[in-house]
Amino acid sequence: MLTTEAILYYKDRPVEFVQDIIKAIPDENQSDILNRVAKNRMTSIRSGHGIGKSTALSWLIIWFMCTRPFPKIPCTAPTKHQLYDILWAEIAKWLNPTLRTEIEWTQEKLYMKAYPENWFAVPRTATLPDALQGFHADHLLYIIDEASRSKRCSI
Repeated sequence: MLTTEAILYYKDRPVEFVQDIIKAIPDENQSDILNRVAKNRMTSIRSGHGIGKSTALSWLIIWFMCTRPFPKIPCTAPTKHQLYDILWAEIAKWLNPTLRTEIEWTQEKLYMKAYPENWFAVPRTATLPDALQGFHADHLLYIIDEASRSKRCSI
């Protein structure tokens, strides 16, 4: 899939990764989201509906999977609909044939085929923050899509 040189190049360049590897063109809002996450360890994005957040989050998940060794990426949303029908489906949409040679997508897990137990993203519906506990890795990315203002959690 990606060479070591390419991984090192794209590690801090998610917009270029999306353009070159996923073959998509992020708009200005999406580019901003991608770059913010690449530059800031903890990022929160407040915005309206319909600006492409879930698409940008799906790209971030794929980028992080491809540019970090043995990452764990727990993903959650306030409803099963938001998590599975929108975010998780969006990930499947952007896995092109080249990416699918190394990455497997299922309803329960996105993982690197060579390391299914140690290199993955998982959807977790949660009404309590405890559902996201227990994930340990050198490269950990939490995706919390459509976080409710009334139910704030810190991880």
